[in-house]
Amino acid sequence: MVYIRLFHGRTDPGQDMDDWGSDGPVFGPYLFSHTTYGWDIKLGKSNGNCDELYVHEDMVYYDGVYYGDWSIFNATILEKSKLKTTIFAPNKAKLPEKSCS
Repeated sequence: MVYIRLFHGRTDPGQDMDDWGSDGPVFGPYLFSHTTYGWDIKLGKSNGNCDELYVHEDMVYYDGVYYGDWSIFNATILEKSKLKTTIFAPNKAKLPEKSCS
């Protein structure tokens, strides 16, 4: 089983980062992680369904935050790190609509 951790977050994808940004959620456990054309990250669940995260430019979006870094790791690393998992909410993973201004 694998987990994904999002970090190095910012609320404005155009923000020039001079620090590490915010820590994000840890999701899992998943059977696998699969990325398609650098656009979406499918996270395979044991019931045959997938959670999906989407990439905006070079950042993963979740719950109003754009994360520049993410890490995939196993249960041993999760236990050693003492990180807590968050329940994935699909509606929080939808990229915001672009406005025409």
